[in-house]
Amino acid sequence: MNMRQILSGGLRIVILLAAAGVAAHAQCPGGGLAVIVNKANPTESLSIAQLRKLILGDVRTWPDKKPVVLISRDAASDVFKCVLSSVVRMSDAEYRRYIVGAEFRGGDPLAVKMVGSGAGAAKIIAGSAGSIAVVQAAELPAIAAMVRVVKISGKSPGEAGYPL
Repeated sequence: MNMRQILSGGLRIVILLAAAGVAAHAQCPGGGLAVIVNKANPTESLSIAQLRKLILGDVRTWPDKKPVVLISRDAASDVFKCVLSSVVRMSDAEYRRYIVGAEFRGGDPLAVKMVGSGAGAAKIIAGSAGSIAVVQAAELPAIAAMVRVVKISGKSPGEAGYPL
């Protein structure tokens, strides 16, 4: 095998990996996502790694010791699929196995409430101090008065460099 064949083969692998990454994020809604919490929650910014730990249930309490309650869209929604692919980096089946596995390892079940919309998530979050949800950023104008929008990696939705 000569150098040209090696480079050509390597380029094909890079293109396939890039296409897989695009396919993984293709489920994300236009306009991106936003993370919302109760207004009393003092958290102003989270890293992607911190958000991932919250969604996986690896972190069960906020710094103020309030229990984390995940407000989630159903598994068929674009928001849920996007969170799994871009934040959690697992398939739906892998995520469910991870959550169930945590319970079998002696952990408490992750508190999750299912909703059908960002407005539904905001309504629950407004009344529950430990709640967190990921919603479509396009829904923020209608719900922002009820919740706190958390920055991700120090950036707000719509700001250059915002990772969601």
